[in-house]
Amino acid sequence: MIYIACAMYPEAAPFIRRFACKKDDSFRSGQVFRGDEAVVILTGTSPVPAAIALTEALALLPPSDTDCFANAGLCGCSDSTVEPGTVFLIHSITEDSTGRTFYPDILYRHEFPQAALTTYAAVKTAPDSGAFLFDLEAAGLYQAAIPYFPADRMWYFKIVSDHGTDSGNLTKNDVAELMDACAPVISDALLRFSSFVPRGGHFSDEDEAVIASFCSSLHCSVTMEHELRRLIQYYELERGGAVAHLREFIASRADDPEAGLLLRSRKEGKDVLDEFRLSCLR
Repeated sequence: MIYIACAMYPEAAPFIRRFACKKDDSFRSGQVFRGDEAVVILTGTSPVPAAIALTEALALLPPSDTDCFANAGLCGCSDSTVEPGTVFLIHSITEDSTGRTFYPDILYRHEFPQAALTTYAAVKTAPDSGAFLFDLEAAGLYQAAIPYFPADRMWYFKIVSDHGTDSGNLTKNDVAELMDACAPVISDALLRFSSFVPRGGHFSDEDEAVIASFCSSLHCSVTMEHELRRLIQYYELERGGAVAHLREFIASRADDPEAGLLLRSRKEGKDVLDEFRLSCLR
């Protein structure tokens, strides 16, 4: 099941149609539409009401371990050269009121440009925001969703609607036209992403030794090791040959192929892990 949160009905309408969802009137904090493949939740605008609406929906319709979450909606962009209708996949979300930043874990190959997003409690203009992309909901939705979904099963798609100076001039028809144009590619990506379900990889003892050695070389914390193993698992599910790819990666960066990677600190290890993540997404 894919849980999709949208602030306004015109943002949600294309997903409601695509997944043949019908309204469920048993919810108080937001409107919920249910189908066989997706649940679409209308959360309203601003972080706190959005988080409340999503929390109620997830509490009454608890997701399973293989379900996933997406937020899809409009945002402002401070760069006037970015065309309205451009779809970004968000890799970090900063909550302006607290300064906290949250990181969806993007593991799959995709065709979308990535960007950071800032969530404000009130509408901002581009010069006032100081952010590249900005919205009113994502940070609240992330905090409501993270108890129910792992970070690698949550995706935030933001569609540029304006440049922060003309958002008040957007009509419902403007929103509907933008969403109708962009929702199909987002829906297709969600169906593709959600099809990759972690099933627990089974590697040979020799392969496990390579993974363990790489973890040791990186000075991995428990969190780093979990991330590394998720990357290997998803690479294996998506393409196969994950450990072979890891061997090639190690060989390409080792000064001495027999000694392997010689890193001095966990900080260096994190940098190499970031490089490995990028190599898995190419």
